[in-house]
Amino acid sequence: MSVLSAPRFRRYLVGQAASLFGDSLVPLTIAFAALEVAGPGGLGLVLAANRLPVAVLVLVGGALGDRWSRRALMVGADVLRCAVQAASGVLLVTGHADLMTLVVLQGLSGVGTALFVPAASGLVPSLVDKDQVQEANALLGLVGNVNKVVAISVAGVLVAWVGPGVALLVDAATFALSALMLAGLRLPATVRSAARPGLWRDIRDGARLVVSMRWLTVLLVYGALLQALVIGPHMIAGPLLADGAYGGAAGWAVIGVAQACGSIAGGVVALRWRPRQPLAAACAVGMLMAPYLVVLALGGPLWMACVLAVLTGAQGSVCMAVQNAQVQQRVPEDARSRVAAWSQLGNLVALPASLALAGPLAAHLGGGPVLLAAAGWLVVSTLVVLASKVLALPAKTTAAAAAPSGASTAAG
Repeated sequence: MSVLSAPRFRRYLVGQAASLFGDSLVPLTIAFAALEVAGPGGLGLVLAANRLPVAVLVLVGGALGDRWSRRALMVGADVLRCAVQAASGVLLVTGHADLMTLVVLQGLSGVGTALFVPAASGLVPSLVDKDQVQEANALLGLVGNVNKVVAISVAGVLVAWVGPGVALLVDAATFALSALMLAGLRLPATVRSAARPGLWRDIRDGARLVVSMRWLTVLLVYGALLQALVIGPHMIAGPLLADGAYGGAAGWAVIGVAQACGSIAGGVVALRWRPRQPLAAACAVGMLMAPYLVVLALGGPLWMACVLAVLTGAQGSVCMAVQNAQVQQRVPEDARSRVAAWSQLGNLVALPASLALAGPLAAHLGGGPVLLAAAGWLVVSTLVVLASKVLALPAKTTAAAAAPSGASTAAG
């Protein structure tokens, strides 16, 4: 039976399709809004204001997602982001926006994201049957990747034709639709502890749970190091190399489109692929990015870089869908949001630090050596993890561990 046969998931998917489309509009739209109001000097402040609250508050969002109704928390986050982007749009359209107002409003939008993302990860297994969790994650990833391709084009048209203010109003409307879809969800009762500790204790307990599950610790550390030592260097060295080998921005854009198409194809594969040892298989698939990095580093032909970029995009979608499904099924229901938050925090810290260091390294050594080192790390680290057998766990399709005894029932 297809995951789309689940009414709750269909409703959720519609809301998320709208919300993810709006999310994909934001980076380009906010960038041009900041340039319109404050010029290049204000651009960094506005972008940082949007991302900093996510890094600071994501653990709080994870703890709240396990403590409260995830659905209600997500509705509240969507309402907040809708109000913020609507206010930003109105101020821009009427000519009353200034730099500090945009900084404050985008900071509030970041708060909404910090609350929404961990709760969403914990909610998905409540919407479908136990054996459909991977398919649900794959379909959500597929919708997100299609949205990215479409939304970037739409954002460019909106900003060029009607300005960033109207584009932000469109973004606000997508959050409103997401909130409406979520508010109408009728979820089965879930188990919540009758006597919850303080919020900080919840956060610490989430960290203890991650450490207590060796496979989860390895997976999260491995993922964070890939962000720091592979993804970050690629984001810096890739454009630098494309500028010399592929004609600059146009060539880099072609590679980006190829990778996006690969992401969509990978999402389709993840809908049906069921490996015996999902975590180890997903980890092994990640090595498909290595040939792309090597060809890019050596300045190989553009067509070859594009073909390998398709594989790179595909492996990313497959890995994300398979790993998310297994984590959601193996982690107890009342800890899913906190585990998702710790995963998000690792990426949020690792990637910015990597970007700060990769730039000077690429300037000093050149983009080629930096990407070759990234490819080497990807292969060696993956082989070490696979050889350790920590992730060689059989597929998990049954419910995660039940909550502790003495628990009470709460909706959402």
